[in-house]
Amino acid sequence: MVSIHATLYSNIDGTTARQTIIFSHVDTNLGGGYNATTGVFTAPVAGQYQFSLTFMLYYPSSSYSYYGDLNVLKNGNTIILVRADTHPQPGYFDTASGTTVIGLNKGDKVSVVANSARLYIYGGDYTYFSGFLIG
Repeated sequence: MVSIHATLYSNIDGTTARQTIIFSHVDTNLGGGYNATTGVFTAPVAGQYQFSLTFMLYYPSSSYSYYGDLNVLKNGNTIILVRADTHPQPGYFDTASGTTVIGLNKGDKVSVVANSARLYIYGGDYTYFSGFLIG
């Protein structure tokens, strides 16, 4: 059995472009594939996996981006692009989600990166990454 569920422990107050998002509060890590220090999942066995990402974007002021993308990457290539958009209204939130099924070889790497700079990503239970081996 291989599965992972991790949440963003704290808010990220302004991302940089291509910043790896580290989900440091790990609820489940069966198979030991997720590294909470680097934010990278390494497939312990080959197979078909399902991955899901949900994140909450906050727009506190015009010094932040009011929309933004988080990408799920497989070996550095985008497999899911998830976009949230607060429609430039300071104080607004938006939540976005994406799910995919993809084949991984043993040792393939899956991570989540901010495709945009100046994102305020809300932490806690609002932003999480999960995945599991289907077979």
